[in-house]
Amino acid sequence: PTLHIIISTRTDPPWPLARFRARNQLIEIRAQDLRFSGDEAAQFLKQTMALQLSDEDVVALEERTEGWIAGLQLAALSLQGREDVTAFIRAFTGSHIYVAEYLMEEILQRQPETIERFLLLTSALDRMNAGLCEAVTECQDGQAILTDLHRANSFIIPLDSEGHWFRYHHLFADLLRSRLRHYCSAEAIAALHQRAADWYEAHGFVSEAIRHALQAGDFGRAASLVDEAGRKRIFTEQNTLKAWLDALPDMAFQARPRLEVYRVLLAL
Repeated sequence: PTLHIIISTRTDPPWPLARFRARNQLIEIRAQDLRFSGDEAAQFLKQTMALQLSDEDVVALEERTEGWIAGLQLAALSLQGREDVTAFIRAFTGSHIYVAEYLMEEILQRQPETIERFLLLTSALDRMNAGLCEAVTECQDGQAILTDLHRANSFIIPLDSEGHWFRYHHLFADLLRSRLRHYCSAEAIAALHQRAADWYEAHGFVSEAIRHALQAGDFGRAASLVDEAGRKRIFTEQNTLKAWLDALPDMAFQARPRLEVYRVLLAL
């Protein structure tokens, strides 16, 4: 009873962790516990890294890195000696060379080819569940892959307590999308968004279906969805409806007069 074992690991060890939790024999310090708060990020950047940053710049970096300490340090190293601090922070993404090298070495290069392909293709999604991933990647084991990635702490963040919906860390998603654009043609990426729009429309997620149809460049389909969705949203979600209408080309309004009525009502 006096023995304590301390383990630092990215992935969960193959032990009966649930049993240890139930018996109060386990203390876990997870990614959420390790991330810096806004105040901690400010102290780290201004005092430890000796950077002269405005409060707005600190907030922007903390939000971009989501409190990930290594990401903050990589950003701070890149900022040293720069004069265009605010502009750099605004453009700081996961494809920045320091961040990209870190994520490549720590995450991507350690994945089997099938998992790396899964990561690249699903980076087209803002959020994902098993069915959506299977529709987009045309794989059959989406839930198992998502669960394994989460257990391995591979920069994937659960959006619910049941482990159904996930998203990638902002910087990791940036890197994946950059590599997706490098390795896949524009037509192939558009096909990913088309399959995502199919799944979302079939499952009643109209807003997401519209967004992916627009990203696929399928303006006819997007216009049809907006035409139907606008009836309810003209009185409740004007900003969303206006954004959809602004994204459509003029030809979409010629074929669907109701879209022009929506635009007039919003202007009024």
